[in-house]
Amino acid sequence: MSLFSLSHFAKDAAAFLFGCLILWNSSALAGDEQSAFANLKQWAHAADVQAAKKEWKNKHSSPPTHEEVAQLVESITAAAITVIDEGKAFERLYPNSQRGDEVRSLIVQTLSGTFGPPGLPVPKARAADVESVVREYLKTNPNDFSLNLVLCHVAAALPFAKACALYEELSAPTTPGPARSMAIKALAKLKQIGNPIEFGFTALDGRSIELKDLRGKVVLLDFWATTCLPCVTDLPDLKKLYDRYQTKGVEFIGISMDTDKQTLERFIQKQQIDWPQYFDPAGMTNRFATEYGIDGIPVVWLVDKRGNLRYVDARWSEAEKIEKLLSEP
Repeated sequence: MSLFSLSHFAKDAAAFLFGCLILWNSSALAGDEQSAFANLKQWAHAADVQAAKKEWKNKHSSPPTHEEVAQLVESITAAAITVIDEGKAFERLYPNSQRGDEVRSLIVQTLSGTFGPPGLPVPKARAADVESVVREYLKTNPNDFSLNLVLCHVAAALPFAKACALYEELSAPTTPGPARSMAIKALAKLKQIGNPIEFGFTALDGRSIELKDLRGKVVLLDFWATTCLPCVTDLPDLKKLYDRYQTKGVEFIGISMDTDKQTLERFIQKQQIDWPQYFDPAGMTNRFATEYGIDGIPVVWLVDKRGNLRYVDARWSEAEKIEKLLSEP
């Protein structure tokens, strides 16, 4: 996609959010409850993941690039945080409003629709605030599986110790199934961080891969599949990273979740992917997915020079994290 399209997309997002901001400021100054509620609904629409996807398809003939996805995600999550902030402000300004239930419903729907099943990242700077609001609503509906999933994604934005504690809490039998399962797997991954990780396999092209032989190098593990659109969308950026770092002490290893060997081989050849690939027709139930709790892709891990797993959330911040690991002795 052209730079013009990227600029057009960014301007669209910025213009909409700026318009919402002006509308809120105007309604707040006027003390107009009706306008404030209408504005809140505008923010909720801006935070609607499905609406954003639909609007994108209506305006563009091709999928968004990596940068455009990042911009879109940032806009959606920013709008969701604004719904929380201004929704709570509405409740303070108009404590006796007949729209109180609707406001609370908008907040819950936005939390669930942005940070719940869709799994958009909770901004780290606001993770504690999101957690506080979610816990407030869970008091009246503790079995809401979407809100419990939001807490799982809150944990992903917290510092290591706090994340472990929250995942531990969510691993309890009383947590609704999907969130409990996610928490258990996430906790298992976190407990691997800082510990050695070792495996070996024969790559699709016949290369023998032993992680222990790569000591002294940073290793990027890419869990992906040709059938995963975000994985394919990320590929050009991964190839750029590979070209940039392969001669600087970084090795890439692909862990494919594909089930069709010939399809994978054709894709690798067409896309000229140079790094070794693991393949098992079991797909998402292959030994790596099972052993490491990979239940969704794309996922990017980074292993340091000593062979210790350091990051299980490197996607979209690979370069920054690679540079950090390269700088270590």
